[in-house]
Amino acid sequence: MTDVPHSDGRHSDGQYSDGRHSDTTLERGLLSASRTTAITRIGFAAPVASAAAFVAALEGEPAVAWASRELVLAGLGAARELRSEGDERWARIVSGARSVVVGPDVGEIRSAPRFLGGLAFLPGAAAHGPWRGFGDAWFVLPRWTYTHDGKRGELVLAIDAREVAQAVRWRTELARIQRALSEPVTAHARFPRPATCAVERDDRATWRAQIDAITAAIARGECEKIVAARSVTVQLSGDVRPADLLADLDVRHPDCVRLFVRPPDGGTLVAATPERLVRVTGRAVACDALAGSRQRDQGATDAAVLLASDKDRREHAIVVDAIVAALHELGADVSAADQPRVRALRHVLHLHTPIAAILPAARHVLDVAERLHPTPAVGGTPARFAREWIAAHERARGWYASPVGWFDGAGNGDLAVALRCGVIEGSRAHLWAGAGIVAGSDPDRELAETELKLRPMLGALGGEP
Repeated sequence: MTDVPHSDGRHSDGQYSDGRHSDTTLERGLLSASRTTAITRIGFAAPVASAAAFVAALEGEPAVAWASRELVLAGLGAARELRSEGDERWARIVSGARSVVVGPDVGEIRSAPRFLGGLAFLPGAAAHGPWRGFGDAWFVLPRWTYTHDGKRGELVLAIDAREVAQAVRWRTELARIQRALSEPVTAHARFPRPATCAVERDDRATWRAQIDAITAAIARGECEKIVAARSVTVQLSGDVRPADLLADLDVRHPDCVRLFVRPPDGGTLVAATPERLVRVTGRAVACDALAGSRQRDQGATDAAVLLASDKDRREHAIVVDAIVAALHELGADVSAADQPRVRALRHVLHLHTPIAAILPAARHVLDVAERLHPTPAVGGTPARFAREWIAAHERARGWYASPVGWFDGAGNGDLAVALRCGVIEGSRAHLWAGAGIVAGSDPDRELAETELKLRPMLGALGGEP
């Protein structure tokens, strides 16, 4: 039987064509783009593959990826780039996105145009060190967008009339991406790791002094909670491919959202985070309250011990109350369980309360996120006191514990909190982990908690299981 391509580019044996069908679609798209001042999107069928395979296809290009059980969404290059600094960064990103005009679609495209990126923990927090190039806020409408829902993939090229003349480039990049997506996903999960030469941790005495200072401020009534963070630098024997780390996290932590951010200049952020900041779909809002932690020892009583911990329950309640209050301020009808559940991850158990809300009218996900960030799960309360303490006492967090994700033209979107993360710069990896400090917090126990939260990235780097 002759192997004839289907209308979506599939051959009768289930393989995807990167030949004549793709060339024809590209030519039609280039012709359409030449006739409009808007951005034209050209769609190609694609197999279900890993975000890691996709971002590795064009390693010199900016890249952002979001990978969860429900959605893999990744972008390469920038058809349009949005940057903003300072306190007005949220609104300016929204305004900038609304000014981008996306015109006709060519080929079969099911998804809406989406911007991918994120924001720094605080304005100015990503100005130095490994965070150079990230900025206070950076989002892109990718040149190439790859997405799949576990059943069907889609590849989209976004160009405008000025770029039609670069047809050879688009053909070349299309072929490279299609080859990368056709490789088995598991091939990217087994890579040769450079050896770990040194792990530089912050001074433990300094950490203990900081925790004592926070608990003293709590005792004086100045605050109720502050999340303190530590940084670790790992020196390796050779350069690390961030896409390989992303693939490893896919295998080790499929129950987390895996994040990948590679701006035009600087390092690459890689994360496997268990925490959603906010998802907005029309008027519907979903948030995670995730605070209170215990090491997962495979014991049957671990969850019961965590649920019975007064310290962890108090820490968790602060986060729930703050998220619910912020949503109420937006006029939302909010629902949250009376009692937290336990969320079990590879190394740690967390107290978890999902929170749902219905807004009186649709709002942009960045507008809602601005009201929430930083929640007491990563900042503290009162929020202003905690932010000032963090800025004064810690190494700049950059995008650690910050919102990273995507949004579309209608303002729908999903933002995760960049936890269990690191920034890769050649043969160096800069990692962050934090712990929520409340009345009764013990410095040594909180130190052990941060070590536990460093394990996902250390494991991906080959330093620990």
